[in-house]
Amino acid sequence: NGTDIVLESPTASGKTLAFSAPMLDALVRNPGSHALMIYPMKALAFDQREQIEKLCEPLRIESFPYDGDTDKEHRDLLRNYPIPILLTNPEYLNMSFLAYKEQWEGFLRNLRYVIIDEMHEYRGFFGANMALLLRRFFLHLDRIGANPRVFLSTATCANPAEHAENLIGRNIEVISARDMFRPKRHFVFVNPAIPDFRYREIFRLRIEQAALSILANQLQTLVFCPTKRFLEDALINCKRKAEEQGLNPDDISPFYADMKSDDRREIQQKIKDGEIRIVFTTNALELGLDIGGLDGVILAGFPSNIMSAWQQIGRAGRGWNKEAFVLFYAMNDPIDRFFVGNLDTFLNKPLDELVIDPSNEELIRRHLPSLTYETDGELSSDEEHILGSAFYDISQMNTGTVPKGFKPHQNLNIRGSIGQSFELKRGNEKLGQISEMRRFREAYIGATFTFFRRKYSVHAHEADAVVLTDTEHNLRTDPSFFTVLMPTAVFNGVAYGEIEVYYGVLNLTMNFTGYRIVDERTGEPRELHQTNDAYYQNNLHAFWINVPPSERTTDGISALEHIIRVGGMFVIPADRFDTSTYSKIRDEATAFYYENYSGGIGVAKKLFSVWQDVLKKGIEIAESCECRSGCQNCIEPAKNYNTGNADDKIDKRSGIALATHILEEAKRGPDRRFQDGMMISV
Repeated sequence: NGTDIVLESPTASGKTLAFSAPMLDALVRNPGSHALMIYPMKALAFDQREQIEKLCEPLRIESFPYDGDTDKEHRDLLRNYPIPILLTNPEYLNMSFLAYKEQWEGFLRNLRYVIIDEMHEYRGFFGANMALLLRRFFLHLDRIGANPRVFLSTATCANPAEHAENLIGRNIEVISARDMFRPKRHFVFVNPAIPDFRYREIFRLRIEQAALSILANQLQTLVFCPTKRFLEDALINCKRKAEEQGLNPDDISPFYADMKSDDRREIQQKIKDGEIRIVFTTNALELGLDIGGLDGVILAGFPSNIMSAWQQIGRAGRGWNKEAFVLFYAMNDPIDRFFVGNLDTFLNKPLDELVIDPSNEELIRRHLPSLTYETDGELSSDEEHILGSAFYDISQMNTGTVPKGFKPHQNLNIRGSIGQSFELKRGNEKLGQISEMRRFREAYIGATFTFFRRKYSVHAHEADAVVLTDTEHNLRTDPSFFTVLMPTAVFNGVAYGEIEVYYGVLNLTMNFTGYRIVDERTGEPRELHQTNDAYYQNNLHAFWINVPPSERTTDGISALEHIIRVGGMFVIPADRFDTSTYSKIRDEATAFYYENYSGGIGVAKKLFSVWQDVLKKGIEIAESCECRSGCQNCIEPAKNYNTGNADDKIDKRSGIALATHILEEAKRGPDRRFQDGMMISV
């Protein structure tokens, strides 16, 4: 009946066949019609293309990728002589299908299907960017008279209808096979005891030995590595040791995002054919590698969020009758150790309710030049339902024009977040990247900065880089910060007597007053450095709880902050660097949970709607740990950027008591709600 559909079903349950069958049927029945398949990563598009080609071959339907790996000759042919099916990604939807929309009219005017696979990847900033991009795309299709059916699919999402509607701005019908086809997997979570000063070397050795044991047993596995540098070192060592042990080093291969496209495709095919048994990869194979024979995965460290962990785990056990193993080695990191200590909680965690915020004004303004180019700056009121009210309203206020001959699409970073990123470099070696906030808090000049358990000294800041040098392994730096959070707006709020819960906006000022260099062997300070610097962020969406002052509040507010942080990990999908927490005691005690990026990504808004579930989960995790006062297996934080309290230590028991008291008060129901700028009695 032409309804847009979202299918939720576990990995390896047949989603590709499910959306391919009606799509191919429509293409056969309507010669000259087209389908566009959008994938979040090229590796996934390559894998899916092979499956699509097998289905298309007997029907004599052509399909081809259109992305950065497609050569110019094929790109020209595909635009000038459209074939039935094209596979692409968000970047090329923006930079080609919309930036050069006049060259694609022959393909798009007869578009009958748009496939959006792995829709759970579109969350946070990437998801908000994708939602705005799709609204621009559907607006263009509407203007040329095309009205394709949209088919979305997901394996790891608790709110598929809500998330799909937020993503595409259209009504959706859900088809669910959530509880079917669960493969059997054996989980082993390991917390290795390794001294700090040799951590990186020994940790990598453990991963290498596990991979070689798997190879010796003629099994096939993916090894997910935390960095490309780790991948390269482990690969070289494993190939050398394999030869020494009489194993075939050609059975071991790397796979990462910036390999040449021909090499990537060759390796993917050899993995499928069983010619390669051990693959060292980053998150480049996190999605979409469909190998029925894969025996297991090794996770060298925990990914940035729980959903990514399940995506990596989902690469194993994809055969109908095949068991698989998951071997997770925790790095010397509080998040990693937390999950080793809470394996049952991890395994029994419900699927995430995904959040995106397509009304983020800062992101809308980034899309505005492209929309202005595509519409010649003219919109009608009939088109508001396609763009959504926020995008439409801001567009209507725009009075700017795009310079002739200029295409603004190339300046839009679909996957980027708001704020600058900085390269970490040691000499000519590029180690990775950090955000602007992390540079301020952890990589200030003079800091001992730890990157993948290796310590460096921060020598200098450049315009787009942090310059690192080697340092003594026994040194650390303790910074001193004083943070001020100032709420500037309230979107929603409820009160239960004197306890108030809010969702709104705040401005952050983080003052850096100095640091001391400490010798970890003795605990004695070597040097004390004073400085005066500040970091400002405005328009941060946040959730916070105000509690009246009392002895219980004073003792428990810091622990309450971290009960919210830990509980939120299991209730709200957010990467570990997307959010921060803070607590203070002044006129009243407040625990804040705020987003690290301006304009809103939907996490704080979601927390306001499920905050009681978050507190309950945080209490459960804190109570299940045997420690008395809080440890890094439960609610103790990895770093403390000065809570503003007299004592930086947290008191777990007082925090549990305070959180329990808040929940008890909430059971009675609110006596006031936020309305028209005030708290009104209800």
